[in-house]
Amino acid sequence: MNPYIIASAACFAPIVLWTCFLAYTQIKAKWATLRWEVKVVGAVVVAVGLIVDVVLNIIPGLILGFGNWTISQKCKRLRKDDMGWRGDVAAYLCENWTNPFDPGHC
Repeated sequence: MNPYIIASAACFAPIVLWTCFLAYTQIKAKWATLRWEVKVVGAVVVAVGLIVDVVLNIIPGLILGFGNWTISQKCKRLRKDDMGWRGDVAAYLCENWTNPFDPGHC
């Protein structure tokens, strides 16, 4: 496989995942007031984000350990149970990338 494709995917997949997460937090917060067509498109965005999350967790996310389907679940577990570098990475991701937008997410 072309190494440029792999490098591009490694760079852009986390950006797509985080963008979908940000969209998810806003859709979740405003769900009761959204019109049906916005809910439909929002559900597609959330589904794409979930697929990217699972794929990232299965392929490069294996480095952080097994046992969870999504990176958020894995970060919650590692933050609590792992006192090494994996726990440090999980704490960094939670404190700086998810919790500011969805308090208590992990």
